[in-house]
Amino acid sequence: MNPRDMLHVDSFSFWYGRKQALDDVSLAVGEGEITALIGPSGCGKTTLLRNFNRLHDLNDEVSHHGDIRIAGRSVFDPAAEVIALRRRVGMVFQKANPFPDSLYENVVFPLRVAGCRDPRTLDEAAERSLREAFLWDEVKDRLHVGAAGLSGGQQQRLCIARAIVNRPEILLMDEPCSSLDPVATLKIEELLCRLKEQCTIVIVTHNLEQARRVADRAAFFYQGRLIETGPVLDLFTNPRDPRTEAYVRGRMG
Repeated sequence: MNPRDMLHVDSFSFWYGRKQALDDVSLAVGEGEITALIGPSGCGKTTLLRNFNRLHDLNDEVSHHGDIRIAGRSVFDPAAEVIALRRRVGMVFQKANPFPDSLYENVVFPLRVAGCRDPRTLDEAAERSLREAFLWDEVKDRLHVGAAGLSGGQQQRLCIARAIVNRPEILLMDEPCSSLDPVATLKIEELLCRLKEQCTIVIVTHNLEQARRVADRAAFFYQGRLIETGPVLDLFTNPRDPRTEAYVRGRMG
């Protein structure tokens, strides 16, 4: 076990009812790194990602075996508070989901949920997070209007600002650029490379070139199993498993 590993997945299997989605997955995610989960649609990447902050809890028909630990503590510990876990593990979804409120309230919402009411603290946190999301200069004069007028890329960066306002230890991103144009995608990728200085990032992406550009390590999944993991350039240029090679060479979709 590497002491710099922030997140450990230990022999983890997961079922939706009787359908098994993950089979005996073990994976370590290094602190301060970007780890890309890659593989064909339906291979279990997003299922695993959503287990990291227990987003499957609302579904009574799911079950799991094995464990997921963050900084040594199981996310499934009965004594663990889910709300506290999600403050430590932020999430950005495939499609931007700004709330129907002002830009300011979108960003500070997690702090209000945590009980913060001090205007100065909220103001400072909103500006800091919007600056870190490369959005402050574009919206600072319209903080109290809604997000409807923002472009898709701006809305996604707003959601990232909201996800990092609590200073999470881990940031999860599920296909965050899938609906964005190349210019907006580049801004998000630049943002990711900056954010890994303050938190560990796990990203699900079908864009292999994006994984090459931003990730430190990659993990290839196929039919619910983790097939291969390693430094991203090694996995792309010298894969050990023929299934990994077929996927990264475009022979498997």
